[in-house]
Amino acid sequence: MSAVDTLAEQGFEQLSIQRIAGGFASIVAVHDTTLGPALGGVRIRKYATDDLAAADALRLARAMTFKAALAGLPLGGGKSVINADPHDDKSVEMLEAHGRHVAAFGGRYIPGADMGTGPADLAVIGRHAPRVSSDRRDPSPYTARGVVASIETVSNRLAGNGIGHNGLDGLRVAVQGIGNVGLGIVEQLTARGARVTVADPDPRRVALAVEAHGATATTLDEVLLADVDVVCPAGPGLTVTEAVAGSLRARAVVGAANNMLAGPGVGATLAARGIVHVPDFVSNAGGLISCAAEVGGEDEFVGRVDRIGAVVDEILHQAAVTGSDPDTAAVALARKRIDAARVAA
Repeated sequence: MSAVDTLAEQGFEQLSIQRIAGGFASIVAVHDTTLGPALGGVRIRKYATDDLAAADALRLARAMTFKAALAGLPLGGGKSVINADPHDDKSVEMLEAHGRHVAAFGGRYIPGADMGTGPADLAVIGRHAPRVSSDRRDPSPYTARGVVASIETVSNRLAGNGIGHNGLDGLRVAVQGIGNVGLGIVEQLTARGARVTVADPDPRRVALAVEAHGATATTLDEVLLADVDVVCPAGPGLTVTEAVAGSLRARAVVGAANNMLAGPGVGATLAARGIVHVPDFVSNAGGLISCAAEVGGEDEFVGRVDRIGAVVDEILHQAAVTGSDPDTAAVALARKRIDAARVAA
């Protein structure tokens, strides 16, 4: 499906693509602003084509809409992508040009940190964009905190079904991807007694997780199929394919990666095998909550991050009651909140 077809079929408000400094594609997608301005991160990543970069921006923006609605935030969903290598290509000129592109949205899209960007980058973008988030606070620790709260909720539900045990102590978790968020997940899990297996393309990150937090290393080919209780994708998306879903040994998939599932049928495959799946736009909402608090000048927001576990419990309960998979249940609940706001407007 082309980006234009996706735009129409899934109700996007706007997609803008500009060629910026260095010839790189700057892409901004706004999905829905019913609840408020669209807030979403700036992702700098090298894609094979600009079409693939635009498709990723659209997928991510749509997920942000549902994420904000389920987190109870007065925000819509958006995302921006720069198709470039964050290590070799990123420059002040690139970031400023992207900031000018964002400025053309007049505040309807608020950028934040994401893969390939951090607070210093958002400060540069903020020289031109009317509002930014993440320029003063790294949202990664709060994303990790929400994922860990989600894992704990799932562990407790599995224990209630006679599988495993309550809490995190002794829980076996495999984390795929040890970037800022993934390392935070490993740190928080091991601090609470979980036994964590890790894999990442960068051996230095793996070494840090092993040496600093007592994790066990494995390979990228094996990490999602490890003999553990929970697998936690925390790198790029689309890693849980039909083949992976059919071969998982874990009893649950709870991750930080956006768009973990590689296709619409993967969730049904997991459900058919009795594997609990928490939609990523629920479990990884802690970073968005942090960004929203920064934009709104709110200091006390950690409690809202911790309540992600309760949202997970509600969604899994609804999925069980309705006989649907958790993705379907979560999207239905998010749409209900958005539709209610649209009617009230």
